[in-house]
Amino acid sequence: MPNAQSLHIDKLLTNISIGYSNEEYIADKIFLPVPVQKQSDIYPVYGKEMFRRFDDRRAPGTEANEITWSYSKDTYYCDGHALRALVTDEEVANEDDVFDIESDATENVTNNILLNKEYDAASKLLDASNYASDLSFSMGSTDNPPKWSDYLTDPDSYTSDPVLDIQKAKERMHKKGGIRPNTLILSEGVMNVLRTHPRILKLFAGIAAVSIATEDQVKMALGVDKVIVGRALKTEAEDFNPVGDLDYIWGNSAILCYIPPKPGKRVKALGYTFMWDAYGNGSIQTHKWYERGKGATIIEVRRYYDHKIVSNIAGFLFADAVTPLGA
Repeated sequence: MPNAQSLHIDKLLTNISIGYSNEEYIADKIFLPVPVQKQSDIYPVYGKEMFRRFDDRRAPGTEANEITWSYSKDTYYCDGHALRALVTDEEVANEDDVFDIESDATENVTNNILLNKEYDAASKLLDASNYASDLSFSMGSTDNPPKWSDYLTDPDSYTSDPVLDIQKAKERMHKKGGIRPNTLILSEGVMNVLRTHPRILKLFAGIAAVSIATEDQVKMALGVDKVIVGRALKTEAEDFNPVGDLDYIWGNSAILCYIPPKPGKRVKALGYTFMWDAYGNGSIQTHKWYERGKGATIIEVRRYYDHKIVSNIAGFLFADAVTPLGA
């Protein structure tokens, strides 16, 4: 690169990228990070022999029956993700603190990578094909429960019951593999509908005059340990008017799932994020170099990861659960 010099990984800017977080993004709360030393590899998927009844009767003088354990294999591949920004000589000349410009550039690039990371996580979790065949509802369709927003069109004769729907989903998941879901993932739009749903408000009617339930009350009514709300917005337009042109990344669906306290072997989980320690320099890197032709310092942030559904029975999808309040 004859037009560039001082190409290196900037540790200080890398630390800024690692430490940067946007409170609107929830992907890392769902797909817990698993550091890996190889960009791609295989991992074991254990069978359900722990639920099978083996004959354990043993007659005097005979050997005990021998049982076997089975497992299959799956793979991950940590794709590289990278974006860059320019810090021009003119910006440096007019800025009191050069480090602030480079920090801002690092955070801006990191935010855009995290936006795509969030979108990738949502795309996987909102895809019904990633769940066992009977662990999803297409809400409002034939033979499936009505949308939870049906009360908006007729408050006196609504038939939706999110409390009952969640309990049914819990039972289906438990019978699939002994999994007791502990988390409900909602978009902002779905949460807004649930906070004003008559079925939920009735549960708290004797406590106080409640017209809008709190998020804690929704969590209590639905019987989950944690509710994670996806509030991130996105647009596909290159040149757009921010008013009215943004959509929720997490759509209008809900996901009931089990998220463990931390990753581990034989630990049930809906998914993990495999993060490659690329070339021993970490899964998050910030590269910095100067290009004379452009008269600018280039700040490039790179990440290597794979959002992976590791158990299709550890989640239940309520697809298209609501028609949003603002629709």
